[in-house]
Amino acid sequence: MTDEAAQVQKLLRQQASIARFGSFALRERDLDKILAEAVRVCADGLGAPFCKICRYRAEENDLLVVAGHGWQDGVVGNVVSRADMSSPQGRAFSTGLPSIIDDVEEVAGFNLPSFYAAHGIVSIIDVIIKGIDDQPYGILEIDNDKPHGYDQYDINFLTGFANVLAEAVSTAARGIALQVTVDQMKALVEEKDRLLHEKSVADLQLHQAQKMEAVGQLTGGVAHDLNNILTVITGTIEILSEAFADRPELLAITRMIDDAAARGADLTQRLLAFARKQPLQPREVDVNALVIQTANLLRPTLGEQIEVHMMLAGDVALALIDPSQLSNAVLNLALNARDAMPDGGKLTIETCNVVLDEEYARTNGDVSAGNYVLVAVTDSGHGIPAAILNNVFEPFFTTKEVDKGSGLGLSMVYGFVKQSSGHIKIYSEEGHGTTVRIYLPQASGVALPDEQAVAPGMIGGDETILVVEDDHLVRNFVIGQIQSLGYATLAAVNAKEAMAVIDGPGKIDLLFTDMIMPGLMNGRQLADAALQRRGSLKVLFTSGYSNEAIIHHGHLDAGVLLLAKPYRKSDLAQMIRAALAA
Repeated sequence: MTDEAAQVQKLLRQQASIARFGSFALRERDLDKILAEAVRVCADGLGAPFCKICRYRAEENDLLVVAGHGWQDGVVGNVVSRADMSSPQGRAFSTGLPSIIDDVEEVAGFNLPSFYAAHGIVSIIDVIIKGIDDQPYGILEIDNDKPHGYDQYDINFLTGFANVLAEAVSTAARGIALQVTVDQMKALVEEKDRLLHEKSVADLQLHQAQKMEAVGQLTGGVAHDLNNILTVITGTIEILSEAFADRPELLAITRMIDDAAARGADLTQRLLAFARKQPLQPREVDVNALVIQTANLLRPTLGEQIEVHMMLAGDVALALIDPSQLSNAVLNLALNARDAMPDGGKLTIETCNVVLDEEYARTNGDVSAGNYVLVAVTDSGHGIPAAILNNVFEPFFTTKEVDKGSGLGLSMVYGFVKQSSGHIKIYSEEGHGTTVRIYLPQASGVALPDEQAVAPGMIGGDETILVVEDDHLVRNFVIGQIQSLGYATLAAVNAKEAMAVIDGPGKIDLLFTDMIMPGLMNGRQLADAALQRRGSLKVLFTSGYSNEAIIHHGHLDAGVLLLAKPYRKSDLAQMIRAALAA
């Protein structure tokens, strides 16, 4: 083959190398793969055994080998050259012109790294790889272990190849930057979707909480009025029962009315529990012991067709809770579970310590992060349809048949748990049972007042009692009951009238006042004002439901005596004696 023909063959091979690499770079977006293919194709185009690409690092002002062909291990990723006139690579990078060394032994002024000698490198040619924004990417270098006279065609090929490589590197860099932007946008979209989902959940929870709060306020008001009425009915029936002691036929009627009044009182108590207006007496409670005691009471009621399983953790902390109300809550949950398993099934009661973290509290706006005692009641019954699951805590909402339930069991548990600064969750799937999980606050050494001892029996006295009650039926009835116990009575409709009596010269031993009254002062404010004038005055409160005047965070204030409506004459007599003795 003539020299001219050989030259044509070389040019065709070099052009084919550039075209092949350009086609590859158009398809590939991975920069490492582009660089690896570039050194292989470039070495093949020039028939050289070695090729490498050095990337410029501005922070160190050097050139790091990032891709290589033909080199031993340890060169790529480790070897660096100064980006100045002290190295062949630095000279090409600094001047922007090709740097050609036909024989490294004949060139002075360069301190070449030892790996060149280790590979027997004789000739070197470096060209610059342009970059983005006038900042060169680095250097493309061809190395040969034999003398090689590079002509202008070789320089043109290497320069052209470096230009194609520069465009490929820039495209890959833009692709990487674009992918970073896309990833950031995806992350922003995902964050937006997450925030929108959390907002939707929070809005739903807020709507539900507002609805429950509104229903609770209405329920509490209704229960308050009912308790006033029941107070009169209950007390009057007691008087009639005494009067008809020798008339069996009439006595039976009074007992029937008394039973109905008791049922009404139980109903109002459940309503108050939901409305979170019942006075609680929280104590440090051994939850495991209470659950075992309650389960023993349950077994005869549940029947033999229901298996009761207990999963009680041995290290359960004490809970700060009203034990009687907790027992009622577990009973209600168990009875609901029984009704969900008419053909029998499995009832599981579980206890353990749990920590509700900030993330949980953030996605459940009605709970504070902290340590809780969990009591979970699970049944294997028919479950609750998803469409009505959010309604199960509402008062009078029930899925049971008519006359099969009041719809107040779960609402009472809900109100009790909320008033106790706890948390409640229900999980259910139709056909796969239901779990109600109540989270009770762990005890933290809070000192609580001892329960006030009350005198046994129906003991009266001769002290003077000021009765403050705006409901005339209740006021007249209570005055009659108190007088029947031997006490002298004074009466007032509201705080203004009461203060006029208190400021008068008459003797007053006990202020017996309703909590909720028309006017500027409630019962607590009246008591505070009265005690400023008469420091030795004793106080007994009464109410159809509790409020924040004497109950805070669900707990009755220390030293406060409250007689909850409706009450019987014996309760009235005992609490009056307890208040006078306090």
